[in-house]
Amino acid sequence: MFSKNKINIYDYSDYRKFLQEFYELEKSLDPTFSYRVFATAVDMDASLLVKILQGKRHVSPKCIETFVQFFRFKEAKAEYFREMVAYGKAKTDEQVRKHFETLQKMRPAACRELDEARYRYFQQWFYPMIRSALDVFDYRGPQDAAKLGESSVPKLTATQVQAAVDALLQLGLAHTRKDGRVVPTEAHLKTKEHWLSACISDYQASIAELARKSIADTPKEKRDISTLTMALDSKQIEKIREILAETRKSIVNVVNAMPSQICDSVYQLNFQLFPMMKKEER
Repeated sequence: MFSKNKINIYDYSDYRKFLQEFYELEKSLDPTFSYRVFATAVDMDASLLVKILQGKRHVSPKCIETFVQFFRFKEAKAEYFREMVAYGKAKTDEQVRKHFETLQKMRPAACRELDEARYRYFQQWFYPMIRSALDVFDYRGPQDAAKLGESSVPKLTATQVQAAVDALLQLGLAHTRKDGRVVPTEAHLKTKEHWLSACISDYQASIAELARKSIADTPKEKRDISTLTMALDSKQIEKIREILAETRKSIVNVVNAMPSQICDSVYQLNFQLFPMMKKEER
């Protein structure tokens, strides 16, 4: 009755997206297929199924096995579906990373290649830096990797540089011109994957550590590191965030107006706002 073999579970890491797209495919092939029919097939209340497909609820352990039986998953796919659910339910950064990396190991190479490249891009602090460096540095292939790495602060190995360039090319964030030079594209990497928040946390921690080291390693005239400690009404924090957002936009506009051929350096600018003390509420 159901076209379960027409959708590949290994193309997904979000189990709710997998179920939603299965429903949409089935509906396109059979107009009589409805949420109620699907819910009946998996022995579930239709309203609960809709909330799961909308991302508002998670499946229970009992329902996991019902879906496994419905799709007639054999051992490998059944375990992959269970791991997808665990990944979807993960709350801490550590849990998210653990389950995402487990999923990647379980997927066929052809299915995981692009996801792994995205994951590495957000996990490695120097990937975005290399992308910006391609505007400054005349990079034409692996033979230039060591020289670019030597120019970096801190220094990178040729292997690290080449891995970053390969990922940028794969993700469409860089391309090779007709003259052989690799340059960044105007594309932006957008993702709503669950793992992103964990990777961003790691990235921000790495960048904060680089900023700390720059105090000792970079001359004052080549950096600007300032701090501001202030008392404020925490209910007004959104106003401060809006000011920071507008400031970021203004800086981006200035940078975008600079022709790449006149750029000779890559800088990192951090905005950090965090609480240091909170009065006890009565």
